Amino acid sequence: MSEALPLKILVVDDTLTNIKQVQAVARSLGHEVVTAADGLEAVDRYRSAAPDLIIMDIMMPRMDGIEAARRIRSFASAKWVPIVFFSALDRMEDVLHGLESGGDDYLVKPASLPMLRAKISSYARLLHLQQQVLLSNEELSAWRAEVEEQNRLGEHVMRRLTDLAGLRDPTLKHFNLPADTFSGDLLCAARSPGGVLYVMLADASGHGLAAALTAMPLTQTFNSMTMKGFPIGSIAQEINRKLKSLLPPDRFVAVSLVAIDVRGQTVEGWNGGNPDVLFITAAGQVSRRWVSRHPPLGILPDAQFSAQTETFVLQEPGQLLLCSDGLIEAESPEEDRLGMDGVGEILSLAAPDLRMEALLKGMHAHVRGRRRHDDISCMLVEVPVERRREVRVADSAQQALSGPVSDWRMTISYGPQELRGTDVVPSLLGVLAHVQALKPHQGALFLILSELYNNALDHGLLGLDSATKAQAGGFELYLQQRGERLANLREGRVDLAFHVHEADGLGVLDMEVTDSGPGFDHRNLVFADADDEDGLRPHGRGIALVRSLCREVTYSGNGNEVRARFAV
Repeated sequence: MSEALPLKILVVDDTLTNIKQVQAVARSLGHEVVTAADGLEAVDRYRSAAPDLIIMDIMMPRMDGIEAARRIRSFASAKWVPIVFFSALDRMEDVLHGLESGGDDYLVKPASLPMLRAKISSYARLLHLQQQVLLSNEELSAWRAEVEEQNRLGEHVMRRLTDLAGLRDPTLKHFNLPADTFSGDLLCAARSPGGVLYVMLADASGHGLAAALTAMPLTQTFNSMTMKGFPIGSIAQEINRKLKSLLPPDRFVAVSLVAIDVRGQTVEGWNGGNPDVLFITAAGQVSRRWVSRHPPLGILPDAQFSAQTETFVLQEPGQLLLCSDGLIEAESPEEDRLGMDGVGEILSLAAPDLRMEALLKGMHAHVRGRRRHDDISCMLVEVPVERRREVRVADSAQQALSGPVSDWRMTISYGPQELRGTDVVPSLLGVLAHVQALKPHQGALFLILSELYNNALDHGLLGLDSATKAQAGGFELYLQQRGERLANLREGRVDLAFHVHEADGLGVLDMEVTDSGPGFDHRNLVFADADDEDGLRPHGRGIALVRSLCREVTYSGNGNEVRARFAV
């Protein structure tokens, strides 16, 4: 223990000899002494000198020590100032009367010098401890104020990061219940240029501010890549790459990513470390699960990362449920976990439009007020099966130019290595977005380029047959064949050319896509589309879509060369 600091001691007595005796002892111990001759003067000296310790007689003229102690105690003070009565009154009732009036100790005169020294030294130690406590309290108050300011700033930033327009999509319902001030769970939703709804539920390891900071880098990556049309596997890989470079080895983020393409009638999922993603029918049955087939993000190096997703074709409307492990691990007072079975039972008993409310209510009924030890988040997404919808061309694309269009050209060629390792359409769209005349048309251009490029790659180079998708389990088989053939592609290329210019008073973008393969029967796909009145077949509708968006679409040769003119 560190040495006690010097005290300022107020000695109060109407006898000078007594004052000198106490003064001598106190000064020999290194303390400062101020004096008063009676209680009234003692009160004034207390207020002016702010002593640390008071040693006071009781029987004095004008005001005795008892009344002086009462008045001193009536003053508000942030620190404790001990009052030690030093009196010749030695009866028990005198001692009790002194302590009850505000005294902290009582010495009977005449006291031995060793006793007086011991008392002063004892209070010096106590007051030193009090000073340390006061300093600690000041530090804690300053720290608390700083933490509250950091929390205020953190809550503002997290609110801005998580209050995304995508989460207000009418097909979504969600909740996020933090175990602490901040939640380490993150919910994101956004639509791609082609209108596909991407959703992400991320659960950072731990909870509180540390977990929230871990999850923060995901938001920008998810939104920027979604808006450029990157597939969810590429988004997962980029987030993993970023987290791996930023986080310490003991930190990671479990992530569920899902892309819902109503127009294409598919749902694609990637799950790394989160509970199963469920597809629930209108009747309340779980008809599909995306189990976790990957580790959480931020663990594997890029060379070992797998971006493989699972896709299924929509046969009936339903809802997708994504949740963090905080939901299924929510415990009752008896320490029983809710579990996926409990979640499924709650959902099966509720009407589709009331399932989110039922799940939240059922979770609270299960835990019955037990304190949460982990963040709990959940997202429920409506997934309709719709008849084919007409895609309208923007009015501005049908009108004469309001101003000149700069002449702009670009050609690019992709060989086997680039076709295997590049997300071609998002990369091209990123370049086209810098052309002023094309900026308002990113959604339509994404749809057009996706169809023309995928036809050239899938059918022209890889020789895939879209009719495979119509078989039972055909979509999964189609994707499997695509992955295998693309991995084994050793020759062939896809060439693309773009030309922005004026033609017949209109600004236009001419696109040309050529592949080096034998071509494909594009006429059959067009005719098949005409027969698909309900738009429920999972293939063959893309060329008609491109024709609806473009002014002209012309196939040449065996279908390995296509030219499209789009009005800007």
